[in-house]
Amino acid sequence: MIVTGILSGGAICKKLCFLQNINFYDFIIISALAGSLGFAGAKLFFLFDYYGAANFFKVLGQMLFHPKTSGLISGGFVFYGGLLGGFAGYFIGVKIARTGLTTFLNTFAFAIPYVHAFGRIGCFCAGCCYGIEHHGGFSIAGRFPVQLLEAFFLFVFAFVVLALIWRRPLRQAQGPQTSLFLLYIIFYSMIRFFLEFLRGDEARGRISFANGLSFSTSQILSLILFMADLTFIIILLIKKAKNDKVEVKDI
Repeated sequence: MIVTGILSGGAICKKLCFLQNINFYDFIIISALAGSLGFAGAKLFFLFDYYGAANFFKVLGQMLFHPKTSGLISGGFVFYGGLLGGFAGYFIGVKIARTGLTTFLNTFAFAIPYVHAFGRIGCFCAGCCYGIEHHGGFSIAGRFPVQLLEAFFLFVFAFVVLALIWRRPLRQAQGPQTSLFLLYIIFYSMIRFFLEFLRGDEARGRISFANGLSFSTSQILSLILFMADLTFIIILLIKKAKNDKVEVKDI
């Protein structure tokens, strides 16, 4: 399923790169590196989150030296680990391609949720990342189909980004090239935080607080990412307001 998302998403991104007057072949280089390190980050984060820090290097060794017998290669990924690894791959790819740091971020604001949505459909088909026990409306095999709900939200956001870029194609006319990507981080961190309450699988770490309150690792990361991204957006808006005042005074 994820292959379908990558191939179809790549074809759409080729058109988006053309509309924004940016190099599609640079996008391929950056995507390959971001995808490779994203895969590694998602797997490593899963091993750390599921098996704990004490057993991390043990299971990592089993995965590397006994990939078939351990069964650790085929399953178990954490999206936020993949996102962090993807960031690292993106920065390396940008350096190799010798292009601007923010040039492709709006395109990735479409590509990441689009491919991720196909991945969530794959989770549903594989029976992993399943929802809480539920026997009411939308129940499937006695579970709430949280994977499909997340896929729906991701597809909606991806196609909104697609429509926005399609309507104002030239990147010189779009303003900040990070705007849509920053909105993606805000959007996904919010929906992921609340969707975690509908998750029923046990393959997730939890962090407990006082009075019995606990959140999953992904919820904690969602809160951190949301606050960091929101702070960055506020800083950008303040800088923009100051620059606008300076321009008005100059006039």
